[in-house]
Amino acid sequence: MSAGLKTFSAQVTAGAYVSDIFYILGCFGVVLGMVALTLLDAGIVNRKNVVDTIVQKWVCGAVGGLAYLVIGYGSWNWQIYQALGVPHPLRQALSDWSIFGPNLNTFAQHLDPAFVPGADTAQIFAAFFVLFTMLICMLMHSAGVERLKPVPAVIMSALIGGIISPAVAYLTYGSASALTNSGLHDFVGDFAMYVFVGIWGLILAWRLGPRQKIASVSTNFPMMALGAFFLILAIPLFVPACGFLVPGVGYYGIAVNDSGLGVLFMSIVLALVAGGVSGAIVAYVKGNPIYIILGPIAGYISCSAFLDIALPWQAFAVGFFGPVVMALADALMRRIGIDDPKIVPLAFGPGLYSAIMAGIVGSGKMQGGFFDVTKGAYAYQHARITFGTQLHGTVLMVVGIAVVAFVVIFLLEKTIGLRVTAKQEAQGLDATYWSRFMTDDTSSVTETVLKPVSATG
Repeated sequence: MSAGLKTFSAQVTAGAYVSDIFYILGCFGVVLGMVALTLLDAGIVNRKNVVDTIVQKWVCGAVGGLAYLVIGYGSWNWQIYQALGVPHPLRQALSDWSIFGPNLNTFAQHLDPAFVPGADTAQIFAAFFVLFTMLICMLMHSAGVERLKPVPAVIMSALIGGIISPAVAYLTYGSASALTNSGLHDFVGDFAMYVFVGIWGLILAWRLGPRQKIASVSTNFPMMALGAFFLILAIPLFVPACGFLVPGVGYYGIAVNDSGLGVLFMSIVLALVAGGVSGAIVAYVKGNPIYIILGPIAGYISCSAFLDIALPWQAFAVGFFGPVVMALADALMRRIGIDDPKIVPLAFGPGLYSAIMAGIVGSGKMQGGFFDVTKGAYAYQHARITFGTQLHGTVLMVVGIAVVAFVVIFLLEKTIGLRVTAKQEAQGLDATYWSRFMTDDTSSVTETVLKPVSATG
């Protein structure tokens, strides 16, 4: 026991440790998701770009996660401080929850539960947010594989992790967040992750233009399948950690809406199964096996905004159409000449579909405010989910994200440039940036320029 420091036994009960382990498993799920994404992208790109794709992806993740640590978690806790009536809530939240703040640098048993309830869990949840931000930045990179320069990729990751992602989360993620407290519903972070990355990826791929040469789908299909398999394993681990587990009381969605782990887990499974069945049908119709391995993921993303409030049969019904939405988004990308085989079709299409369907599935359910707040603008479960509110919030977020993404990407394009040179792209980014992978085979620098197609089409 540390001398001179008071110990609060309420912070280290068996129930507290159960909650801690629950969220640690969620963190593990996000890391597994990063590994899965890396394998998926390594399977999509040409062999001459595999090393750079992996390295640049993890650099983007690391930079984004580090940037988030500066004000990200503090800015997210700002909403909770507002709900609890803490004086100067933003300043206090940033002071308490920055990387150098006392709440992240004091052992849980020495933090007063009257001021920091569930300290261990809150600290682990900070790590959960950091890892999720890393995953968001890695997903952003996926839209520009094989042609995106490293410097703009790093700058975008820093801006996303340090400013933009925390702003989106403050607006849409958490029971007292600005839009959630008005009735907008989200659970896994559909707006902060899938809709956000889908829009950002769309604009980035548009400004970058198509790749010179696109790898054959069949070349690296086993690696892509392994990545999809790992992602399917990761989903049931990190999704439950997106809610509040209160030992002895119950499980709640992140919007402090009523929920339950058993029904939630069943809904996750049925969303994956529905996407798998539908994806198989689409795959055979289109003659493209990619839909078989990505179908379950599309089914899950299609339900990500409302899994905590859905009944299992509702998750199956909505998830079944996820691969169809993915196929339609992919067809649209090919029609307008945008080379993005994964992010826009898989994230933005089903993600937007999920955001809208949350207003139907959750219509009439109560959420918002915060635990133990009984009156005022942040009273517990004072807000009602409606389709109109959901649609209005979705439009606001889509437009807002699109404007910010365009400004950032356009400025980078016109200043330092986004795309590697044609010569660098032809010889391969492994040889361009990593001298160990230089080759004397001059045939590697004379690739045939192909008409852009999508790996999922």
